[in-house]
Amino acid sequence: MGVFMNNKIGRVAFSVMGKFEETVTMAMLTVTLAVTVVNVFARYIFTSSIPWAQEVTGIAWTWTCMLGISWCYRRNMHMGVEFFIEKLKPNMHRVVLIFTFSILTIAFAFMVYMSAIIAGNGNYKFTNYFQIPYTVKYISAVIAFFNMTVYSLCFVINAITKPAEFLKRVSLSGNGLDPLP
Repeated sequence: MGVFMNNKIGRVAFSVMGKFEETVTMAMLTVTLAVTVVNVFARYIFTSSIPWAQEVTGIAWTWTCMLGISWCYRRNMHMGVEFFIEKLKPNMHRVVLIFTFSILTIAFAFMVYMSAIIAGNGNYKFTNYFQIPYTVKYISAVIAFFNMTVYSLCFVINAITKPAEFLKRVSLSGNGLDPLP
C-alpha cells in the first residue's frame, strides 16, 4: 500500500481496485447462488432445468473465483507455511519475503500475458444459449492477475522502503495491503 499512498491519484486507484474486486466478487457470488437455487427448485417443481442457468453460473463463478483470489491475495488471506521463515531473524525474514514476492511479481506478470492471449482467443468461442463470447469469462483472469502483479510489486517496494510495517502486514495477523486495524 505504501508505494501508492504517496499521492492522491495512487490512493484513489488503489482503493478503486479493492472496491472493484470486493463488489464484483460479492455480486457474482450472489448471482451464482441465486441462479443455482432457482434452478434446483425448477428441477423439483417443473422437472426441468432452466436452459441458461449453467451458462450464467459458469461465468459468474469464474468471476467470483478469480477476483476473490486477487482480493484475498491483497489482504494476505491465503494459506502460507511460515514455520521456517518465522524462525529467521527479521532482516533475513525480509530478504526471503522480498525474493518470494519478486518471483511472484514475475509469475503474475507472465500470467497476465498468458491470460490475455486466452481471453483474446475467447472471441472465437461462444456460449450455447446466449452466444456470449468466452472472452467475457476469461477477462476475469486478466484483471485478477494484473491486480496481483500490482499487489506483489507493492509488497516488494514496501519490504524495501518500510521493513517494520511490511513485516507486520505480511504476518499471520497482518492485513496485507489494506489498512491495519
